[in-house]
Amino acid sequence: MTYDWTALMDRLRNYPSSYHHFLAPCPPDRITAAETELGTMPEVLRDMLQHFNGAELFDATDPLLTLFGVTTVPPLPPLEWGEDWYIDKFTPHWRASGADLDDDWAIGMMSYGGLILFNQSRGISEWDTGERRWLLENTSLDDWIEKVIVDGETVMEETSR
Repeated sequence: MTYDWTALMDRLRNYPSSYHHFLAPCPPDRITAAETELGTMPEVLRDMLQHFNGAELFDATDPLLTLFGVTTVPPLPPLEWGEDWYIDKFTPHWRASGADLDDDWAIGMMSYGGLILFNQSRGISEWDTGERRWLLENTSLDDWIEKVIVDGETVMEETSR
């Protein structure tokens, strides 16, 4: 599976600059460190991290979506980035929460508490951390990103009124 992260970033840059915040690309040694702990990362996630090491999308009052990166050395200040909002911090907790989750990668969090998970064979799923139920299962990365953009545009329109 591949995804054109450059095209997504170009597309999102067409919005006002306050809508999105991208962190700098992840250094290769940090990806290697995460893989040492968690196993080989799917290529599409490695590619994402080579474009940005975390992002906040559609930030009205809180970002609609925070995409996780890999922990940095030194760590970012807590007021700049949540200390556990990283692939290599959240993924082990998710995998420990149940059986058959070893191929899942925690890659983001929705503003309402939906944990975004990526699995190479199943695509994107979303787990409601408050209600402890699936909100979305086995959706392609392309379809999920389009859904986020539509939802984000709605949120930004509603908050600008």
